[in-house]
Amino acid sequence: MIEIVLLAAVLLIAAMLLWVDVLRYLHARRRDHQQEALLHRLQEDIRALCTGALGTGQHLEAMEQKLRRLSERQDQLDMRDPVAQPYGHAIRMAQHGADIEDLMSHCGLPRGEAELLLRLHRVAANAR
Repeated sequence: MIEIVLLAAVLLIAAMLLWVDVLRYLHARRRDHQQEALLHRLQEDIRALCTGALGTGQHLEAMEQKLRRLSERQDQLDMRDPVAQPYGHAIRMAQHGADIEDLMSHCGLPRGEAELLLRLHRVAANAR
């Protein structure tokens, strides 16, 4: 009789250990599925980020090209406009501290224009 009880106890312990192993296996399997799903989501996120970065890079390159063309066009227009050149020189002189007489004599500006340039651009230079 004791042998039967011992055998039943051993079988019960073996069944409990087997049950614990089954539970561990199921838990590990569930965790693997969760990690695979997370990995898949992360891969999709990385793919989307790479696509966005490529689009942003292309947009930035296009904007830089437009800026270069506009800058070149502005330079061409500045060279063509002989009226704007003395004003540009007068503005630079005003920003460097020239007085009304300097602007009138060096740039050929009337007194009113020289005063206006000084008021506008000397203040702008002082504000910096």
